[in-house]
Amino acid sequence: MTRRVAARDALPGRWDRGARAVAGDLAVVAELPLDDGLVLAVLVAEDGRRFAAPLVVGSPAWRRAVPGDGAAEALTRLLARAAQGEPGTGDDVTLVSWGARPVVGERPVDVDQTHESVVVGDAAVVKWAVELTPGPHPAPQRLAALVAAGFDAMPPPWGLVEWHDPDTGGAAVLLATVAGFLPEATDGWEWAVGDLRAAAADGRPLHGATAAPRVLGATTARLHLALSAEGAVPASPRWAQDLADASIGEARLALDEVDGMEGARLRARGEVLLRELAGLGDCAGTPLAPVHGDLHVGQVLRHRAADGGWAYAITDFDGNPVADPAERASPQPPARDVAGMLQSLDHVGRVVLRRTDGVDAAYVTAWIPAAQREFLSAYAATLDRSGRPELLDHRLLRPLRLLQEVREFRYAVHHLPHWRYVPDGALQDLIPLTDED
Repeated sequence: MTRRVAARDALPGRWDRGARAVAGDLAVVAELPLDDGLVLAVLVAEDGRRFAAPLVVGSPAWRRAVPGDGAAEALTRLLARAAQGEPGTGDDVTLVSWGARPVVGERPVDVDQTHESVVVGDAAVVKWAVELTPGPHPAPQRLAALVAAGFDAMPPPWGLVEWHDPDTGGAAVLLATVAGFLPEATDGWEWAVGDLRAAAADGRPLHGATAAPRVLGATTARLHLALSAEGAVPASPRWAQDLADASIGEARLALDEVDGMEGARLRARGEVLLRELAGLGDCAGTPLAPVHGDLHVGQVLRHRAADGGWAYAITDFDGNPVADPAERASPQPPARDVAGMLQSLDHVGRVVLRRTDGVDAAYVTAWIPAAQREFLSAYAATLDRSGRPELLDHRLLRPLRLLQEVREFRYAVHHLPHWRYVPDGALQDLIPLTDED
């Protein structure tokens, strides 16, 4: 008989409200024993959605493990044993370990996330997946490639847990990841916004205020060099046309969905927007390789380095959460990551302008293109020095930057309505409107 667990007992509290709320019971379809009285379970809802949850095995009811119950500690012990060649045991579950060690002491990461994270012993971060992504997951292969290439600008990977879904021929589904803890880490929506506010208040020379974007440009290039160490493949004409068609489809949805003055301005740009996205159909031959897939400043942690200074680490290799599963896992143009980072630097400026009383708007407005130039220059120079300049196809940057703003608009419509001011402002720089428009 299949065990069932109440959704309210198995999932984090936010999953009992909103449009994606889960009610009723969840069926347990796979288990990985973590320790006595603790399991990592795969659960299926009545509507077919699948979830993962660390559970405390109780009598008669099971409940979600919370920090202090020891589930995250137990996973570090399992991965440490896996690193010594001892396999984990579970229902179609495998462990991958890159040198984990057992640590103790659990505390939550109290930020709004699609997953749930626990810091263990101020040494590791266990990230529990919640709603499981269908189709192949990009993170395991990307992390393995980065480890093999010696890429160090990321939280040190300790290991991960995958479930091989028997209903899809054993396709791997990511249940949990474990990485080294980075002291004093903040993401780019905190450190980059704070840096720009401080620079604008001080009237700092732009060259000094764009030091971080230069570092990010070189780091992103090193990321792409590591991911493409086994080479890139040229895009076929069919691939290019499919990209153009999909991009135009996303833009048409945004043109229909965005209302208000922002929607009116978006539709005033519609003809130019669609024409430029159609140009992606001419990108046959562009190099395709594994990429991050969702790169922006929020995916870059600034943390305290061993020498006492600051360092940067790229995180979250899950791909774009709103993209099709096949797109997330498939090779893409490195220009996609570059475009995403360029536009996120613009978005940092928009956030500062919107949320900082008395800010020097002229300074921030000048910083945005300066930061983008510094990022792109450092990125290209790093590729050149490595003999791989062809990884960046400059033809794709403008249409992919436009596509990024289309996606920002759609994200705002569906998830974060107040965010629409960001793509609205960014598009004014990419496709300026006159007073007559």
